Amino acid sequence: MKRFFITLCAVFIFTTAYLQNTIPKAQTLFIHDFTLLTEWPESYRSGPFVIGVFGDSEILGELESYMEGRKVGSQNIRVVQFNSAEEISKCHILFIPFSMTRMIPEIRKHLDGKSTLLVTERSGALEAGSAINFVIICEKMKFEVKSENAYKYGISLSSELREMAAIAM
Repeated sequence: MKRFFITLCAVFIFTTAYLQNTIPKAQTLFIHDFTLLTEWPESYRSGPFVIGVFGDSEILGELESYMEGRKVGSQNIRVVQFNSAEEISKCHILFIPFSMTRMIPEIRKHLDGKSTLLVTERSGALEAGSAINFVIICEKMKFEVKSENAYKYGISLSSELREMAAIAM
């Protein structure tokens, strides 16, 4: 029994460590796809293409590394970290990690009049205003979409993006 418990603990620790390493990588790849399958207003099609990360998240380093040297159309991708809602400036995508989801109402106030695609990773975030929310289904990273929340900010999600979603509202 003791050996079984030790083995079970080891599997749990390994699985947890593996998921913590792979989740930010998978989210980064999805976010890159979102940049290609989303259309922003004309005023957002010049200057740098900004992907913001709100607060501390492991995805920040992954995004910085993966997006380096990449472009969306003719726009160079730039990854920026915001530590408070007041700091949020013009950005195309804003990733809000699980621990900061409670801040969505305050963040939305600061995004009023901006065309920012909110991407989250917590159940119920679509109802709070997120347009795309990461979910894990059968141990695989997937996402759900609420197009209406993107349209409120003048953003159009392609039909391909909506079709790729595990759940589209």
